[in-house]
Amino acid sequence: MTNLPKISLAKLSSDETRAEEQQRLRVVCEEYGFFYLIEHGIAKEQIAQTIDASRRFFALPQAAKERYGHASQDVYPATARGYIPLHGEMLHPEAGPDPKEMFDLGIENESDRRPFAGRTHIPDDAIAPGFARSLLALQATVLNGVVPQLGMALAELLGMEEDWFRRHFSPPTVLQRVIRYPSTGGTAGKHTDGGFFTLLLQEELPTRSLQVWFRERWTPVPSLPDSLVVNLGDMLQALSDGRFKSTPHQVVHGGPAERISLPFFIYPDIDARLTSRQGNHTFSVAEMMLRNFESVWEKGNGGGRARELQ
Repeated sequence: MTNLPKISLAKLSSDETRAEEQQRLRVVCEEYGFFYLIEHGIAKEQIAQTIDASRRFFALPQAAKERYGHASQDVYPATARGYIPLHGEMLHPEAGPDPKEMFDLGIENESDRRPFAGRTHIPDDAIAPGFARSLLALQATVLNGVVPQLGMALAELLGMEEDWFRRHFSPPTVLQRVIRYPSTGGTAGKHTDGGFFTLLLQEELPTRSLQVWFRERWTPVPSLPDSLVVNLGDMLQALSDGRFKSTPHQVVHGGPAERISLPFFIYPDIDARLTSRQGNHTFSVAEMMLRNFESVWEKGNGGGRARELQ
């Protein structure tokens, strides 16, 4: 495998091509758990503007960035929002803390006091020009233009009832992240993602920093022009009774330039309690998310099924 399979969001959204593309998506979910999403409708210029604004934020003095860290956030858990410095997160215990820095946010709603909800303490334009504005604009584009179409296609493949996606993702729970991998050895330890699916927007760099565990080996994945990378999460694997793969992955970045990536981790509504089609798996979204955050931030056991990955 030199490249991941490609799935067209435009074809999934068209009555004329949906059935054929759905069948291709089924095979990809069962065999890979990772794919490129093409014809997704997000303007290249919007992604580039967000990356540029993010790079300016990370170039701020360390003390300025740390004013927006976990201790400043008024959400639960506080580790779900804000700035995280280099070596601030550990996705696999054997690898130790990851040399990457990040900023996390979500759907911004000041009155929502549920877990993983609320308002992020984020720098304004006077401190980080365009940072908050571009991130939230990109979030709106992703949530309105990509998540519903892809989510409904996946729900259909699961064999769920027709309105299942609308009922359980109105709204979704979103963890939006900006990651900076330094040119000198930026990494993210091997892990699986805990949610329904993840969308990765990234720079088109020649380095193959993302690596996917496929056929018992780590396979580098290049960034392709005009494409997003999608991977399935542990919740989707459970809801498919193990048919769809939440594939382990890691990042090993060696430069020559730093790498900015913009992942969106998509979960169902935080209040949802879900059961797989065959009834083998039932879970609370809030409880599963909180367990994963406890594993990463309190117990040091890594992200998703990291402890299974030796």
